[in-house]
Amino acid sequence: MKREETITSADAANLLNNASNIIAITSHEFKTPLTAISAVVELLAARLHSSQQMDAFYEKNLSRITTEIFRLNSMLDEMLTINSIMSGRMSLNKQVIDLVQLLTTLRSNYFADPEDTRSFELLVTGIPQGIYADTNQLTRIFMNLVGNAFKFSREKAPVVTVDFEAQQVTIRVTDDGIGIPAADLPQLFTPFFRASNVNEIAGTGLGLSIVKTFVQENNGTITVESVVGEGSTFTLSFLYHSDSL
Repeated sequence: MKREETITSADAANLLNNASNIIAITSHEFKTPLTAISAVVELLAARLHSSQQMDAFYEKNLSRITTEIFRLNSMLDEMLTINSIMSGRMSLNKQVIDLVQLLTTLRSNYFADPEDTRSFELLVTGIPQGIYADTNQLTRIFMNLVGNAFKFSREKAPVVTVDFEAQQVTIRVTDDGIGIPAADLPQLFTPFFRASNVNEIAGTGLGLSIVKTFVQENNGTITVESVVGEGSTFTLSFLYHSDSL
């Protein structure tokens, strides 16, 4: 007679915890060799420059290695983040944030690639006020949205509009990219979901899911409007500091 086995809630919790630990450990272990490879690439580049042997071939391929290392690290960061979210281990450290300063710093530090002559345009209206949020999460939100705007757009630079309204600040990230099919919009923020027209463009399908979680954790809202072939606009809203307490 076949014996039936049942899995208790405690067993399920242990399985989930073990899986979460495996993902975390594996992701961290992958980061160690990537850091070593990145350091070697920097040493090679410095040596080639100092010996005046750096030519277009070496520069192109070393740059490609650096780009791929960055992509892999970004994917691992997304895996670690979604793992923290799903296992309930995500922490918050909220403080008053100058949103304009944060976006200005992002533009200088992360979106000033000499290989891409574009830099996102930042437009601000109204009287700036602070919002109460986690700096790291807010940074990840805009790095993802602006990064996607660059990745999926064509010639025009993405535009980030910050409107300081009476009760809240509204931020719009707009691009002139490939757009998102209407049928895909309802699932866009689902983990591992990718729009049906981005098969040739690298990605994990985790970024926007993480973005939505971070927006909600910081008492914000996010929506998207898009037309295929014309572009997309992601709209976020956050309460001001005094209103979010």
